[in-house]
Amino acid sequence: MPAQQETFQGAVAQVLEAVMFENWLRFYFLTQKTDDASGGDDGARLFVAVPDKGMERIREEYAHLLPMAEAMNGRKADFETSRRAVCAFVLERLDGKTIPGDMAGIVLESANFQTQLQLFNLWVQSHEDQLDERFLDFATWRSLFAKWRQSSEVRDLAEKLLVSGGMGGQAEKAPQ
Repeated sequence: MPAQQETFQGAVAQVLEAVMFENWLRFYFLTQKTDDASGGDDGARLFVAVPDKGMERIREEYAHLLPMAEAMNGRKADFETSRRAVCAFVLERLDGKTIPGDMAGIVLESANFQTQLQLFNLWVQSHEDQLDERFLDFATWRSLFAKWRQSSEVRDLAEKLLVSGGMGGQAEKAPQ
């Protein structure tokens, strides 16, 4: 593989890891807080709440991702907050530091990254019950996704996604 392509694939992997980590944080550390002023379910909001021991473990095992955990901890959990956390992490911690400068935008818009993102979202959806059975650390999530990603069925799906540029109804037939 040419060096330029290796660099690009590495950048895709790093950006995808950031997305996966953000998703993992929300999956396991989501808590509901009630707005005291409303006094009912209408005032309930979801927040990311990583306990001190969790933050310490992230600091020890995933130090490069700690800034994202710190940025999200205690924040409202919604699409916009998630998007901002990932984009800020990618731009502040990856672009020009661990990946070539100005490559983040290219990666985020690339068919390769979009396909990997769709596959990851499909994996989470199709394995939600398994992931919810017990707490799995982030390394386990990465490993399980990588193994699933290497199956011939998923490789074929990835190829179809790259060619079609979208899910094309494939979500209903998620490979297990």
